[in-house]
Amino acid sequence: MEVVAFVPFFLYLGTIVLVTFLVRSRPEDTEYFFAAKKLNTVQAFLSVVSSETSVATTVIFPAAGMKNGFVLIWLLLGYIVGRTIVALFYLRALYQSSRLTIYQTMSVHHRILETAYLAAKYISGGVRYFVGGYALQQLLGGPLVLWILLVAACVAAYSLTGGLKAVVVMDQVQSILIVGTGIFLCFFLASGLTSATFHAPAFVDWNPKNYTFSPILFLAGIIVSIGSHGADQDLLLRILSTRTFNKAQRSLILSGFGAALLISLYLSVGFLLQFQAFNTLDPKSPLADYVMRSHLPLLKGIFLVLLAAAAMSSLDSTIHSTGAIWKSLTGSTRPGRLWSTLSLFIMITFALLFMNLQERHPDFLALCMGSMNYVNGGLIGIFTVFTFFPGRLNAYGVISALIMGFMVTSVCEWAFSVPVPWTYTVLLASFSAFLAALAPGYIIERPSPI
Repeated sequence: MEVVAFVPFFLYLGTIVLVTFLVRSRPEDTEYFFAAKKLNTVQAFLSVVSSETSVATTVIFPAAGMKNGFVLIWLLLGYIVGRTIVALFYLRALYQSSRLTIYQTMSVHHRILETAYLAAKYISGGVRYFVGGYALQQLLGGPLVLWILLVAACVAAYSLTGGLKAVVVMDQVQSILIVGTGIFLCFFLASGLTSATFHAPAFVDWNPKNYTFSPILFLAGIIVSIGSHGADQDLLLRILSTRTFNKAQRSLILSGFGAALLISLYLSVGFLLQFQAFNTLDPKSPLADYVMRSHLPLLKGIFLVLLAAAAMSSLDSTIHSTGAIWKSLTGSTRPGRLWSTLSLFIMITFALLFMNLQERHPDFLALCMGSMNYVNGGLIGIFTVFTFFPGRLNAYGVISALIMGFMVTSVCEWAFSVPVPWTYTVLLASFSAFLAALAPGYIIERPSPI
């Protein structure tokens, strides 16, 4: 019966091999990084949802659902509103640009922005990559380093040879896996419920001391979405690779609803875990712990595939976007896959780093969201000034916003015995960075061109 657990996994590995050999990309930037701008709305939408929610969905959100019920619904509503704002107000200037990175479009000082973005992406992407390896270790045992390296090897096989086309194909496979497994788990866990044990979940948190305080959680969801889907090269690559601007807008708006529905599914899984026979599940990754202790080989096999797909989806997306940034930053004419390979090794290093830092935060959601704010706050402030006050953005504003976002986040994370809730941190860092980006444009009479 233990062999049954590995049947789904070997089928998934077979899919990776198939995509590696069938989906190839020429080395030209438009082909490797942008899939020749031939994606349709559904492809872009599924790819974005799969990439952004993979590890968080399968590991972090079940933990949040078990602990807090459905209070994170306010974060998801913020996601929907934030992406709609980006699609309506921020997206057009980026889509119409033919430049390699969105930061080349934003400013002639793009190398400053690109350096900041690399720092932000390696921090946030390294956390997600580490979380995927952590869950695989829970399920299969062995050293965590081994699973981090195996995931990297699989990602290298298809993403470095097939470019964005291969990444999008695998994202569609992973979307089906994530949705199908979530539905199966909900029915499986609900089948063992009795009316005597069930209680209604919470939907609102009015305690301002918590990061789940509903009004702040909603506002944080909006700001996070503006950063992740407006100022992030990673997720925007799919949107900018669509055939037309209208398709780009639709795919971006739909991704908010898709992510909300998918995350709600796994919040439901986490909520249902409260009523199972095990009452001492790992609070940071309860779903993986439950699957491991339930001794059901087929369930273990399905979940193993889900975790592997989740970890790979996070990693292939990150090394692809950061590869484009490295090429722009260095002004290189070498093929993009060379820079993506460099980025893969850097991501492995950051994942290993977070093995030692994860103990400071009470859960993986706080670790992931808190780590994003160091640079994302500055990028959000700069992107907002670029969109609404383009004549006021200059080199001093770019540098000031990045420094301000980093300093505010550092104070919130390290100045107190317990980090400030990440929802407050993202609002403080983003707003402070916006003011820092805007002020020099008014103080200096003739701002330098953006």
